[in-house]
Amino acid sequence: MLEEQIHPYPNEQARPYDEICASTGYGEPFATDTFRKAATPAVTTEFRDQRTAAHFQQPGAVLMVYGLDPLRTNADKLFNLMCLYGNVARIKFLKSKEGTAMVQMGDSVAVERCVQNLNNVAVGLTGAAPLVHNHNNTNEQQQNENNAKEHKLQLAFSKQPYLSEVTNPYPLPDKSPSYKEYITNKNNRFMNPAMASKNRIQPPSKILHFFNTPPQVTEVELIQVFRDYDVIPPKAVKLFPMKSERSSSGLLEFENTTEAVAAVMACNHAAIESPGTKFPFIMKLCFSSSRSMTIRNGDNNSNGAADKQEH
Repeated sequence: MLEEQIHPYPNEQARPYDEICASTGYGEPFATDTFRKAATPAVTTEFRDQRTAAHFQQPGAVLMVYGLDPLRTNADKLFNLMCLYGNVARIKFLKSKEGTAMVQMGDSVAVERCVQNLNNVAVGLTGAAPLVHNHNNTNEQQQNENNAKEHKLQLAFSKQPYLSEVTNPYPLPDKSPSYKEYITNKNNRFMNPAMASKNRIQPPSKILHFFNTPPQVTEVELIQVFRDYDVIPPKAVKLFPMKSERSSSGLLEFENTTEAVAAVMACNHAAIESPGTKFPFIMKLCFSSSRSMTIRNGDNNSNGAADKQEH
């Protein structure tokens, strides 16, 4: 059975996960030049990295993801979605089956969460299609399928216990590698019980919760982020009253769930510059339990209970 959902609001009971890896695991960041923290601190040793990796080596933690947009999807975009349901260890796209990837999660519980929440979910366009000419894909019908406005994900458990390291991955249409490791990626949100307890487990919805954005960010600036990533921007933005001067948070409403899922894949962990700061803020996105943009009693302080990250 999956664990009960965890809510980010102070007036709702938060429950930590029992089956979460216990190490902190700071290492190579999602994008080295966009983090407000330094890369790996001096105290992080090879032993610590090995200990972190050991927590991800649990059998039964690999799943298959079918129906991905073969032109626009890459490992980072898939990570941006899967990390909402558990730690992501490795992602490998299959050259023999276009639009298919294998994902090794931190444990089997995370795999169950992904399958339960993401199977049969439709995804909109996650950005502009790269300019590529695939000699192996000259069939007009296949080309039309690749350029479809949405794709439906199909998730299934894999019989493979682990994903082996790929030393020479092939390039995806956007030239990014077809295999990437995320074991020590600091954008994983379940690295220890304290971090895990701050996450919510919600199925995809048309309303997103955003946090870890600049304190003085405006609605116009937030909408522009999505335009910069070539995805449909939210139709409405609601900024929560700030609990502190460190960061801001709020809600984003999209026309439908399909657009919201595409926005998460493209813009989760997007860098937002802020005047007077040396490094940009890394915006975090997750699906909201709210069904409307009206703030309920007690929700004004939701940025204090969501998964926060120092920057």
